[in-house]
Amino acid sequence: MFIAVLFAPAQAQPVKTSHLTTELVSERKAVSKGGDIWIAIRHEPLKGWHTYWQNPGDTGLAPVVTWSLPDKVTVGEPQWQTPERQPYMGLVNYGYSGETYLFYQLTNGTALTDGDILPLKARVDFLVCEKVCVPETVTVSLNLPVGPSGGEDRAFQKAFEALPKSAPAGYFRKTGNVLELGFPAPDSSEIFEKPNGAYFFPITAGAVPPAAAQALDTGADGFTLRATTADDKPVSGPISGVVAFPNGDSYQVTLNEGDIPLSLRGLGGLSAATGEVSVVGVIIAAGLAFVGGIILNLMPCVFPILSMKILAVSRAGHDHRLARHEALLYGAGVIISFVALAVMISVAQALGAALGWGFQLQSPFVTAALSIVMLLVALNLSGLFNIGSGLQNLGGGTVGKNPYIGAFLTGVLAVVVAAPCTAPFMATAIGVALAQGGFISFVIFLALGIGFALPIVGLTYAITYLPGLAKRLPKPGPWMDKFKHILAVPMYLAALWMVWVFAQQVSGFGLFALIIALGLIVFGVVRTLIPAVTRPVLLGLGIVLAVASAAQTRAVTTPAAIKADVPYEAFSVERIAQLRAEGKNVMVDLTAAWCVSCKVNERLVFHTEDFARVLKATNTVYMVGDWTNQDARISAYLSRYGRSGVPLYVWYGPNGAEPVILPQLLNKDDVIKMMKSGA
Repeated sequence: MFIAVLFAPAQAQPVKTSHLTTELVSERKAVSKGGDIWIAIRHEPLKGWHTYWQNPGDTGLAPVVTWSLPDKVTVGEPQWQTPERQPYMGLVNYGYSGETYLFYQLTNGTALTDGDILPLKARVDFLVCEKVCVPETVTVSLNLPVGPSGGEDRAFQKAFEALPKSAPAGYFRKTGNVLELGFPAPDSSEIFEKPNGAYFFPITAGAVPPAAAQALDTGADGFTLRATTADDKPVSGPISGVVAFPNGDSYQVTLNEGDIPLSLRGLGGLSAATGEVSVVGVIIAAGLAFVGGIILNLMPCVFPILSMKILAVSRAGHDHRLARHEALLYGAGVIISFVALAVMISVAQALGAALGWGFQLQSPFVTAALSIVMLLVALNLSGLFNIGSGLQNLGGGTVGKNPYIGAFLTGVLAVVVAAPCTAPFMATAIGVALAQGGFISFVIFLALGIGFALPIVGLTYAITYLPGLAKRLPKPGPWMDKFKHILAVPMYLAALWMVWVFAQQVSGFGLFALIIALGLIVFGVVRTLIPAVTRPVLLGLGIVLAVASAAQTRAVTTPAAIKADVPYEAFSVERIAQLRAEGKNVMVDLTAAWCVSCKVNERLVFHTEDFARVLKATNTVYMVGDWTNQDARISAYLSRYGRSGVPLYVWYGPNGAEPVILPQLLNKDDVIKMMKSGA
């Protein structure tokens, strides 16, 4: 008897009608004596037809189940799967168009023993609709053995695991004909941080009009949905329902009447870049990345690095083979580095770190190292010392014993420095890449790397394969040494820029230590200054001191780029919500000391008297977030709008208007006009 129960499945026969198939199923093959088990009424309408949820919406009827059970066998309240919206001629219904389970927990209180059978029966009245509706009545039964549970039904278990999870109680408030629904984020859920496409299915009938659009407004700790009702009559609470997301997650929540906390609203909707991306979208993003990579060659932060390749290009007309190989290796260094940075960010984000594009310059250890490298390259181009083929070729200034390694490393260095200096076309593409990850990220960053490498590689090949162009190039001679000295200037400036960025990341003592370290390194490499026996010691001391200086980070960071004559507040998502609740406009400026385009916009727009006047005239608060050092709050805010790096400029206009994302390169007149118009 025991073996028969263990291996015999629960006996049930599907019932077919004209428009659907229904059966009574259980999660396991048997129920233990005095135990509990989940059972379900599984039904599947014909293609094109649908059934209804517990709240059917504007029209329709929910299924009605009438049980016939043995004595001392009980079932609990039904557990409904998350429904679908079913719009039809201006109405919206809630129901199911595919296989659906209606779950019940069954308790076996009988004295039956192993091998006995529990006969279960249920009558189910459905309304099945397509363009017309047909009532259907079916009676389903299940002979459920008593005994060891046996194996689980995988399809049953999968459907059961997709039931709405439990979420903290929320809030609702009705003002006039506007109904607001506030949803605090559960501790274990990340979907509430990016709730694009969230929709609330009300279990409480009549509380939320099914056909009303639900507008999203995000906050620091959750989000709010707003719907316009047909009248301004008050709504009696509480309101229960299910909030569902496009990825399939859903949560059952009860909303109690009360003010919506500021932490659940005030930041507006989210960028579409946080959602799924189609194949066409990926192609467009890759195209933008390719164009952005080409434009990146024109950004000021890249000039010092590209100057290191100019000498190599000037040799192209005289040593074709070497020039082509160097160009390809430079391109390989660029492409591999872009993809490697993307992989590092994706892995870090998967592990819970809040990294974004340009993260490498948020480390004082990296900025200290780049300060040293750029200073050494500048000294090398100035002819003050020769540091051997390895570092010499890192500068790309001369041909040593192994120029190929130098060409590759130049590509790597170009990406490390240039990555944060994003061109306007790159912001959307990079945001899509890092939001989607995987193969999509690889394709987009590959396109970005190809675009960035193409001008140098293409120019080199053009020179080597067009004899007429090659003949026009000057022959090697003394002019090259003078040209190297000229190219040293932007490298000195780049080294100074890195020191300035470093100063924003460390204490005053750390900056002082780095300056001393750079001095020791100069004395350690320039041959004419001190005896040769002491140079290695000074060089080693300088490197050790530079590492120690990078460890002297600031205890508290401030928006380094902002001057006292421009009224501003430090970035805070909670403060944004509060200001908007007070009826004030907000201009958000997310910047960093190493972001060159940020500095240009500050100089030409935000730090002008015209901008200061319009702030006062339009009752606008200028809010600044400094991302020079890692800040998880700023990283999360960037992610809300599909961005992975700075700059990001967001305008919150009057009357709770949706946020406007401004271009990365700003025009002062356009910004002031927008602020005055309130648009």
